[in-house]
Amino acid sequence: MRQMLGDFINQILSAQDDTVGSADYGTTSDNRVNHRNGYRHRLLDTRVNTVDVTIPKLRHGSFL
Repeated sequence: MRQMLGDFINQILSAQDDTVGSADYGTTSDNRVNHRNGYRHRLLDTRVNTVDVTIPKLRHGSFL
């Protein structure tokens, strides 16, 4: 359950990052306004348990 929740949250964050950067991960686009620059690991306390999430880092600005 804990792993499923972590995977779900990571997919949501990745999709949000694709929207912020104006292009999907691993693709090129003339409309791209930002690039991914790795990830930060953070612990998220939930009712289920503590979950390790990977928050995308951006080259310019911040994700959250």
